[in-house]
Amino acid sequence: MSSTHSSGNDPTNYRDSTQEYAPNGGAQGGNPSVPANQVSPYGQPPGRWEYVPVSAQDAQQQDQAARSSEASLVLGILGVVILPILAPFALWQAYKSEKLGGRATAGKVLGWVGVALLILGILWAIAFFAFFGVVMSEFETVTSTNI
Repeated sequence: MSSTHSSGNDPTNYRDSTQEYAPNGGAQGGNPSVPANQVSPYGQPPGRWEYVPVSAQDAQQQDQAARSSEASLVLGILGVVILPILAPFALWQAYKSEKLGGRATAGKVLGWVGVALLILGILWAIAFFAFFGVVMSEFETVTSTNI
């Protein structure tokens, strides 16, 4: 294998890659121990990759997305365990987080489970009060005919 091979189609020729990676800044300053053109045999660059916001607005948006995803998770748990009325708010926060670029899958799933529990609770309450109303009207009818 020669270093003059430049077709880029050879998957075993890792050193001839023209694409440079910069994990945590690479050779530009973030992690000087990892050269910018070093590539691992599995196609992933060495080092740890993480998102670094470019501007203050981007950092603020990322922070809001993280807060919204955390809020959706907390509201989803509370909506399933304690108070199902909080479940729609968990969904609202999850969709807000996704709109901002975050991920809130757990909050969304718990929110939908809480909404299902809320709907079942409302149906149960309607059935209970309907049954209670029928029983009370029968009781009233029975007591008025006996007097």
